[in-house]
Amino acid sequence: MDMETVETTELSNLLFKEYTKILETEEFYDTEILVGEQPSTKTFRLHSFVLKVCSPYFRTALSSNWIKVENNIIKFKKPNISVKVFDILTKYIYSGKLELEESDVKTNVALLIAADELCLSGLCIYIEKCLLKNEELLKQNLVLIQDIANKFTQFVNLSQFYNETFQRDPSLIFKANDFTTIKRDVLLDIVTKNNHILNPIEIWDKLMEWAVDQSNELPSDITKWTDTNVTVFKKLIQPFLSHINFQEISRADFFQKIKPFKNVFNDKFYIKVLEHYAFNNIHNELNKPQIETWSISPPASPLTPPTPHPLLNHVNLNSARRPPVRFTAPPIFHQPNIQPPVPRFSLPNSRPHYRAVPRPNRY
Repeated sequence: MDMETVETTELSNLLFKEYTKILETEEFYDTEILVGEQPSTKTFRLHSFVLKVCSPYFRTALSSNWIKVENNIIKFKKPNISVKVFDILTKYIYSGKLELEESDVKTNVALLIAADELCLSGLCIYIEKCLLKNEELLKQNLVLIQDIANKFTQFVNLSQFYNETFQRDPSLIFKANDFTTIKRDVLLDIVTKNNHILNPIEIWDKLMEWAVDQSNELPSDITKWTDTNVTVFKKLIQPFLSHINFQEISRADFFQKIKPFKNVFNDKFYIKVLEHYAFNNIHNELNKPQIETWSISPPASPLTPPTPHPLLNHVNLNSARRPPVRFTAPPIFHQPNIQPPVPRFSLPNSRPHYRAVPRPNRY
C-alpha cells in the first residue's frame, strides 16, 4: 500500500468520524424515524441526505410523494425493524463499520433481512458470508434458516445450505434449539413427507414438546395434565396422527408414552394399533425357537455317591434289586494240534440221483 492510499484511507476515516459525531449529537437532523413496535420503540433523529445517498430504499421512501413533514421535520415510521437492528444499520451507514456478533444468529439474520429491505446489497453479501462461517450455529437455529430460505429466495447461499442439510438428515429439524418455533403447516409438511425416514417415537416426543410451547394451557409437566389439557393437546396434534408409523414403535415406548393419551385417538384407529401389538406379540411367541435345556451335574467325587437320574426318583431302588447273575466261563482245554481226518473216498462232482420210492398205502 503506497503513501497516497494510506492518506486517502485516513481522510475517509476522518470523514466518517464527522458523520458519526452528527449521528451521536443529532445536530442538523431533519428526519425522525419511529422504529419498532410497542413497548420497544425508539425515535431516531437522522439526516435525510445521508440516508438517501447510502440507501436506494430511503431515496424513494423519503421523497415528496411518501413523506409527512411537520415543522420542517420529516416524519417516518419503520415498525417492522427492531430498535437493536436499526441502531446497528444506522451506525454502519454513518461510520462504515458493522457491529456483528457471530454467535448471535437471530440478530444477524434480522440484520440480513433489514439490509435487504433497505437495498444495502453489499452489506447483505457480507452478512450472509459471516453466517455461513459457522454451520453448527446455523443447525442449532435450523427452523429460522428454513423460514428464511423459504421466504427470501434471494439469499441463495443460505437456501442452498438449508436444502442440503435437510436432505442429508431431516431429523436435524427436531434437534434444533428453536424447534418449538416452527409453524404448524411447515411441521405437518415435514412429518408427512419424511415419516418413512424419521423415528416415530421421536416424532411423538417432539410433537408433545411443540404442543406445550404452542399453548399456554398445557403445563410442561405432563403428569399434571387434566382431561381439559388432553383435549387441547388433541386439537393441536390431530392432523399429525395419521402420519406417524405407530407400528414401528416398541411395545415399551407405546405403553409408557402413548397409551396414557389414548383419548387423543379415534377409537377405531386406537383399536387397530392395539391389535397390532397384541397379535404381533402372539406371533413372536409362536415363532420363538424352543430351546431344550439340560441340567448337567458336576462329576461326583470318590467320596460322594452319584446322584440318581430324575426319572428314577419314584422308583424304590432297594425293592427293585435282584441277586446278581454270575456267569462261569467254560474251562479252556489245551488240546494238541490235530489235523482233520482225510476222507476215505471222494464224492463225485455230479449230484447223486435218488430214486423215488412210492409211499405204502396205509389203508
